[in-house]
Amino acid sequence: MATPDILNREDGLFLSSPLLEPRNGESVKSRGMSIEKKIEFLESLAGTVSNRRSRRWINDRLLMELVPRLNAEEIRGLFAPPPWGDDVPLSPFCMTNVREWDTFRNIDMDKQANIIGSSISPCAKNKGPVDADKMAVLNAWRRIDSRTRQALRRSVVSELIECYEERIRAFVRETEDGDGLILQVQDPFRRLLLHGVCEFYNLVSVTVTESENGEAIKVTKITKKKGRSIELPNITLSHFLKMSKQGMWLGQGAKNRICSGPTIIADDVTLFASAVFCCIIKFQSSMAKKPVKYSVVDAFTESAFKGNPAAVCLLEEDKDDQWLQAVASEFNLSQSCYLTRVTDSTPTSAPRFGLRWFTPSNEVELCGHATLAAAYTLFESGLINSNFIEFATLSGILTAKKVPDVKTANGANNIQNGEAQNSYFIELNLPAAPSYEFNSSEVSLISEALDGASMIDIRKTHVTDDLLVVLPSAKAVVDLQPKFDAIQKCPGSRGVIVTGIAPPESEYDFYSRFFCPRYGIGEDPVCGSAHCALASYWCKKLGKSDVFAYAASRRGGAVSVHLDEQNQRVLLRGKAVTVMEGTVLV
Repeated sequence: MATPDILNREDGLFLSSPLLEPRNGESVKSRGMSIEKKIEFLESLAGTVSNRRSRRWINDRLLMELVPRLNAEEIRGLFAPPPWGDDVPLSPFCMTNVREWDTFRNIDMDKQANIIGSSISPCAKNKGPVDADKMAVLNAWRRIDSRTRQALRRSVVSELIECYEERIRAFVRETEDGDGLILQVQDPFRRLLLHGVCEFYNLVSVTVTESENGEAIKVTKITKKKGRSIELPNITLSHFLKMSKQGMWLGQGAKNRICSGPTIIADDVTLFASAVFCCIIKFQSSMAKKPVKYSVVDAFTESAFKGNPAAVCLLEEDKDDQWLQAVASEFNLSQSCYLTRVTDSTPTSAPRFGLRWFTPSNEVELCGHATLAAAYTLFESGLINSNFIEFATLSGILTAKKVPDVKTANGANNIQNGEAQNSYFIELNLPAAPSYEFNSSEVSLISEALDGASMIDIRKTHVTDDLLVVLPSAKAVVDLQPKFDAIQKCPGSRGVIVTGIAPPESEYDFYSRFFCPRYGIGEDPVCGSAHCALASYWCKKLGKSDVFAYAASRRGGAVSVHLDEQNQRVLLRGKAVTVMEGTVLV
C-alpha cells in the first residue's frame, strides 16, 4: 500500500497528477484510455525510483489498475514470493480466493489515496507535536513489509529477535559504509524475522544460497544503503513489540495507552496515520461490564479428569491482553482460550470465531487441545447450528468438525446416569510441523535434562521450535523423570517432546510426552501442537498416513492422527468432556 511519505512528496506527483484524478462524466471508453495512461505513467516512473518501498508502491498501483481486466487465475500469476528465500511460503496474494479478489477489484485506489492524503494534515494540526522517539520508531516499523510485521508480532522467540537486534545495532554503530555483516540462518521463519529487523533499521538484506563442504546453505548478507546515514531509534524493535502487545508506551505507566490498543501494528496507511497523529490518549482501567461464562473441558479423552484440561471463555465484549493473561494465570491450567464471534461471515458460510490461547505465563500461537475444547463447547452450547466451525487464530484459519463415532453409529450403547449421551469425535485441521536433524554440542545437556535417558534421535521442529527426542521404547517414555530446570536451558524456544514406538501388543503406534516449563507448564498432559510434529516424524517412519497415538502423561490421552503430506496439514481427532462451568465476575 502507499505510505505517507510517498503520498506527500514535495512535487505532489501522485496526488496532484491529472492522470490519477477521475473525471466527471467520462465514458467507459475514455475511462479505459485514462487507465492506459495511468499505467504508462506509472511504468515510466518504475525505472527512475531507487527506493525499494517506492518501487513496491508503484508496482501495487500498476497491479490495481490491471486487476479489473484479469481473472483470478491470471491475478495469481502476477504475485511472486517475497525476496527473502525461495523456500519461504508464497505471499497471501497467491493464496487468496475469488470472492476476496472481487472485493479487491472494486477498490477505487485514487479515491483511497486522496482520503488518506487529506486525513493526515488536519490530524497533524489538531494533535500538536508528537514525541520524537515515538515518531522515529513508528516510521521504522512502517518500513517493514506487512507480512513480516505479522511474523514479528506473533513470534514467541522474543530472545531471538533481541539477539538479532543487538547484532544489527552493533553493526550500524561500529562499521563504515562499505562494510557488511554476514549471518547464516537456515530456518526460513527465523530468516524472515532477521529481514524484518534489517528493514526496521533501514538496512539492505539479501539471502543467497551458497555451497559449504558440498552442502547448500542459506547466507544473509546485510549492508548499509549507499549515501544514507542511519540514526538508531532510542526505542528498540524488541521494546516496541512489547509495547504493542501490552498496548502502552512502557516506562510511562498505565495512563498513556496507544490509541489502537494491542492492534496498533497497522498494515494500511489509514491506521498508521491515525497511530502517528493520534497515538496517545488517556486510559482508565475498568472492571468487566459483563460476567464472562466459562467451561473447563477435558480434551482428547472420554472420561472426566483424564486427557488435557482447558478453560474456554466466551467473550461478548473486547478484553485487553492484560485481563486475558490474568484470567489464564488464575485458571492455572496448561491452556485457557478465548472465543469471540466473527460477525462478517455470510449466512451460508460456516460459523467463524476468533480464538486466542494463553498459558499461565504468555500467549501462544497454536494449541490443539484447547481448540478441540473450544469446538466441543460451541457444539454442546447450542450457539451454532452447524457441524463445522472455523477459527481465526494466530496460525491462520483452523477448522473443527463433528465426526460420528462409528461404534455408536453401529448400535453400541453410550449410557451415563441412565441417559443416552451424544458421542462423536471432533476433527481438527492444523498445520504440520516438520522436523529436521539437530546436530548440537549440547547433547549432554539434553541427556541430563531427561535424567540420562538413552536417546536414539534428536530433532528440532521448524514451526514450534521444539526439541523432538526419540527414546528406545514406549516404556522409556513412561518411566522418564524429567528435570524441568535443566529443560529450560535446552536448545529451542518452547519445549521438549519425547517419544518412542509403542509395544507390538498395544493398539497404539507410538507414545509421547511434552514438557514446557518455559511457558509455566511442567508437563502438558496431551499436547495437540506437539502431535503436529509427531505426525510428520512417525508417518514417515512407519510408512503410513494414519497413526494412533497415546499421550503417556499421568492423566493420559488418545489422539487419532492423519498426515496430509501434500498440503502439509495434520488432522487430529479426539473426544472431550465438560467437567466444570462457571462465571468470571471481574
